[in-house]
Parts: sequence; structure tokens; C-alpha cells
Amino acid sequence: MKFKKLIQICMVGATGWMALPTMAQQTVAGLPPMHVDGKFLKDEQGNKLVLHGLMDTPSPYFNEWRWGGSATDNNVDNCIDYFDAIFDVITDNEKGAYCNLFRLHLDPAWTNGKAGSWEVDSRETGTGEADISHYESARLDKYLTSVYIPIAQKAIKHKMYVIMRPPGVCPGNIYVGGSYQKYLLDVWDRVSKHRLIQKYCGQIGLELANEPVGVKLADGSESEKALHDFFQPIVDKIRANGFKGVIWVPGKGWQGSYADYEKYPITGENIGYAVHDYNGWYGCDDKNLSAKDVASATQKKIQQFHNQVPVVDTNPIVITEIDWSPKKPGTGHYNEHGDWVESNYGSWATGRSSVWGEITKGVHDHYGNISMTLSGTHCYIDFNDCIKISGNDRKTYTLTGRATPAYKKAMEADGLDPYEGCGVACFKWYAEYAQVNYPSLTRYQPVQEYPENPFELSNDWFNPSIIKKGTALHVASYSNLTIKKGGLAGWSFEDCIDLTAYKSLVVKFKRTPAKNICLRIYDSGSLFGDYCQLDLGGEKEITIPLSELKKESGEQLDPSHIRFVGFTPKLNDASLYLEKVYLSTDETAITALEAEAVENEGDFFDLMGRKVTNPANGIYIRNGKKVFFK
Repeated sequence: MKFKKLIQICMVGATGWMALPTMAQQTVAGLPPMHVDGKFLKDEQGNKLVLHGLMDTPSPYFNEWRWGGSATDNNVDNCIDYFDAIFDVITDNEKGAYCNLFRLHLDPAWTNGKAGSWEVDSRETGTGEADISHYESARLDKYLTSVYIPIAQKAIKHKMYVIMRPPGVCPGNIYVGGSYQKYLLDVWDRVSKHRLIQKYCGQIGLELANEPVGVKLADGSESEKALHDFFQPIVDKIRANGFKGVIWVPGKGWQGSYADYEKYPITGENIGYAVHDYNGWYGCDDKNLSAKDVASATQKKIQQFHNQVPVVDTNPIVITEIDWSPKKPGTGHYNEHGDWVESNYGSWATGRSSVWGEITKGVHDHYGNISMTLSGTHCYIDFNDCIKISGNDRKTYTLTGRATPAYKKAMEADGLDPYEGCGVACFKWYAEYAQVNYPSLTRYQPVQEYPENPFELSNDWFNPSIIKKGTALHVASYSNLTIKKGGLAGWSFEDCIDLTAYKSLVVKFKRTPAKNICLRIYDSGSLFGDYCQLDLGGEKEITIPLSELKKESGEQLDPSHIRFVGFTPKLNDASLYLEKVYLSTDETAITALEAEAVENEGDFFDLMGRKVTNPANGIYIRNGKKVFFK
């Protein structure tokens, strides 16, 4: 094999190279991709997965204003940091927390804008989160990149699989061909074709809707085919976009009725069904039962669950909403059905673990393919006892060192057995399930595979639309780019990359660019945070010293933690013709050596000691010495 140039560096010591940062060593969480095999979820090695966790939503209201008072750009980092702190607690095995599944609501607090932005059929008019008239596609695009995906990535790094549900809830009735189906088609079209959603398709699943009540044909008639005809086109759109991960399909009746799918199932690979379960559903009501009834009531609920959810025989099931805590003297509330519900310790449903909880767990254990997420973080942990919030304009979240189950302290104060609440019960159950239904992830720790040059001009790595929609005329090389005013085209490193091993970043253009072209470099996870912006000055080639860069605020850029690098025009839309972007090492520490043929002079190894057959630009070990390939 022929190589243009080989730059050789003598090793300072026998192991000195091991401390050198490299893009090849950016690790991800190590979650094996999962798929559907018959009625089970399995990882790539064939292990059955039955997952357990919780749901939460990035909403200032539902998060009790802990990270800010509004879903706006200045609170993006606060929101992401908040969820990162939650994930630290709910996955802390040493303290007994064993969540490995997170249901993420793409909350409309971020996607909703002006009233009337989305046309709504009069039959599908809803209120509150069922009102989609405020939905704006552009806001979904923006906050999918800056809020939802970063939260999902935090969850994945904490070894949790993620299920995304769309913004809001279904109105009372939805119709085949109606505005709500068109809304869901738009949402999932945009989500499923996103590069990072596709990259994490083995770790991220999509739950198509939340709590449909009535699902009807276009003419308003009832039909066994309505569920299929409503959701199959959405599945088909997602698959046409190239998303291959698990799709979770809801039923009607607030996700409690799936019998129509037995005759008209959703077709395609990697299909599961998302179900809800609260006290009183599936013929099981805690008020009418006692501990002596658990065995017989379990058998009855197993049968009734099968009657309503017969797809449990053919596909994996996930209960995406479920919670309970015992009755507590108080005022109570009305549920979504208009029924009066007695006051409890903070859950939506009222029930006891020793009765309703044990019965429901018996149903899950009977079928063996039912995963679940509690209805909120507050159903699993006592947030205020586990996480301390400080700071004014910017919230700071620190862990107290405790992972206290939800409702435990309040119930103990009232003299009740804390096991009767879902917090303590699920701490116990999740820990037990994790030992048998979750793979040992220590054996699965893949390396984040950036190319040995992370600034490749290729489909896989270069994104012309980090901010706003850009175009690339020569897709294979991205040589000709058009960038919108206010847009950003370049590279996203979801795990961040460490560039401290390099002296400079070199940018070469095929044609001298317009003088309004700038390069932006971000060392934080938010596109709305501080960044370094460099005027390229109409130069055909520019060398950028990485250790001397400062952000707009005047703060030094941290080259060890680079998240985004991209081009942006200062004024109008602009075109540019790129030739090459690459990293350069410190020239004072190396001696150049020309070499035309090197195939017989020793093997190349990366910095983990793995043999590399065809080295590209980057740093390697060869014949006991460190070499930089260019």
C-alpha cells in the first residue's frame, strides 16, 4: 500500500503514549442494540431483555420549575443538567437503584409556538396537551437536536434504553386521514430521519402516540381496522426514512384495548405494543381486594389482560404508565375518566403493593415479556431527598448521596409500611429483575468510532443542517455547500472529542470563500451556549491554533471537550467549496519522514493496541514508536 507522508515521533517512555487523548477513545454507554424476536426483546447476543424504569418530561411545570421558568433557549443547559442529575440517582446500583429504561416525552412546552400554526379538524379539537394547533415543525427540529436528543444521550450513557413519545396526548377521538394522524406523521417523519436517532436506533425506540381514546375510520365509523389503518402508515413512514429500531404501537381506550390488532396486526419488523395499567383496569381494583385475594385475583387479571391485550402472545409489551401508593386522608382528585380518586401519597393511582402491586407483578412474571416505566421520576425516588438544587440564574444540581425511594419517608412518618408504595416496591423488584432480565454490560463496551480524522467530508460525519436546512450538491464529498443565514454546517460529536493532542485545525477550500464565512467551535453541549467564532477572512487555507482560542464571552475554549464545529455565514446565505479539514500535531515535537511504500516495515496499532489494517490520518504505534499519519 502507498502513503503520501509518514511522520514519526520517538516515544518519551515505554507507556507515555497511553495518556495521549485520541478520538478513538471516546466511549459510549455500552448498551447492546436491542431488537424484537418473536414476542421478546433481545440484545444482539440473543439475551432476553425485560426492562424497568420510569417516564419523565422536560417541562418546567411538570418538573416543578426546578431548572427554570420557561422552555426557552436560555434554559436548555439547565434542563439537560437536571435530567443528568436524575439519571445519576435512578441508575446508582450501589445504592439500590436499577432503572434501565427511560420514557422521554417530547414535551410540547418546547414544540408549541403560535396558536393556529397547525390546522386541526373540528372533530379532533382538544384542550391542554391534546391541543395541537400550537405545534410548530421548526420548533420540533430545533429542540429535537438541542434538548430531546441530548437528554436521550445522557440516559443511554447511564445504560438506559430510551422510548420517545410524541408531544402531548391524543384528543378524545382521532380519525384515519385526520389532522392528528397528519400531525403524528410529521412528528415521526422529522424524528425518525434524524441522523442521531438512526444512529441510536438499537437504544432508542419510538412510541407512536399517548393514550388514544377513540380511533375511527375517516367517515367516523367504528371498525376493527381503524387502529391498523391509523398507525400502519406512520410505521411505514418511519421505516421508509431508514429507522430500524423498535416501534411501540399504542391501543385505544387510553392504551388499554388491543383486541383489534389480533385480526389486523401492525406489520413489519421490530414491532412492540405500548400499554398502560392503573388500579381498576383489567378487572383488578385494590378497593375490592385484600391480601388473601392475591392468588385468585392474579389469575383473573392474567386472563383479562389477555382479553384486552392479546398481542402479548405475539409481540413484546411495555407498560409505559403505571404507579400506585396507598390511601391517605385528604381531598382526593378526579381522574381522566371523571371518577373520584381518593387521596394518596403522590401517585396518580391509589393502591397497595401487597395487593394490587403483587397481582400486577404476577401478570408480568406470567407472560415474561412485559417491560414497564413508572409514570414519573417522583414515583421512583424522593427527588428532594436525593438531589440538592442551588444557584439562581443557572441551576446547579448536586447529589446528596442518597437514593431514597418515593413516598418512603412520608409513609414511615404516618406509621405505614413503605413497601405499600410503588417507590419502595419497585426498588426491590427492579433490583431483582436486573439480575436475570438485563445483560451484563461489562462485556459490552464499544469504542465511539470516530475516524482517526474526525473532520471527514462525508455523509456519515458531516451534517449540512446542524442549524437550519443546508444543502450539499456533491453528497459524497460535501465539496459544494450552501448554508442559510444563521445556519451551521459541520460536525457534531455527541460524546465530545478531546483535541489536546493536536496543535491546530487546518481548513482548506477548493475556492477562496466569501469574507463573511466564519468557523464556530463549541465546547459545551448546547448550540445556544457560548462558542468561539473565527472570521476566515476570505483565505483559501487557514491554520487555527487550538490552544489560543477564546469564546465570545472572552473565556478560553476548552479543546479537551469539543461538541460542535461548523461553518456559518455572518450575513446572507453563502456557498463554500471545501477541499479538506484536518488536525495537525505540534510540529516542534516531530521529525518528518517521507515514505512511499511501508507495507513491509511493521504493523500499525491504534492507541488501544489493536491492529489497524488501513490506517488513515491520525496517531498510531508502529515498531514500538508513535507515528502520525497524514
